[in-house]
Amino acid sequence: MTVKINADTTSGLQLESDTSGIVEIQNNGTTIITSQQPSFSAVMTNTSHQTVSASTFTKVVFNVEDWDTDSKYDSVTNYRFTPTVAGIYQFNIAIRTDSSTTNGITLYKNGSLVRRSFVSGTIYVKLSTMEVADTDDYFEAFGFTTGTSFRAEAYQQWFQAHYIRSV
Repeated sequence: MTVKINADTTSGLQLESDTSGIVEIQNNGTTIITSQQPSFSAVMTNTSHQTVSASTFTKVVFNVEDWDTDSKYDSVTNYRFTPTVAGIYQFNIAIRTDSSTTNGITLYKNGSLVRRSFVSGTIYVKLSTMEVADTDDYFEAFGFTTGTSFRAEAYQQWFQAHYIRSV
């Protein structure tokens, strides 16, 4: 059952319900808090490193889910997060490479670059950002290295997202 609690200047406090199982708090009909809060965490399998071409952006294969609250992360085919709930999301991405020359990690939204982070002199690179998602957006992580692999070491690489709030 959805329970909508809406406060507006015309009708005051209103309660609505249906059978979907969602709780929403609204202001003038706009949802500001919802119980639908997609969240996931995925890592690379610890059994094999991902071979990549040097100095090329490559999608990182985060193929093992730590959790996926709403089955919104594809860990089998596309390695992408499609939240389907509009709002602001916190993203965290990290990789370890086999090169300490130049390494980067990028977040793509619907196939286009939205954020990136580059480092030199270390094998680790991390990115943390908040992004706005619509109901049909998808997000992917791409890595860059002057080396030839993303290392599948336990606890040293991850792709995560969590719903923060509505827009």
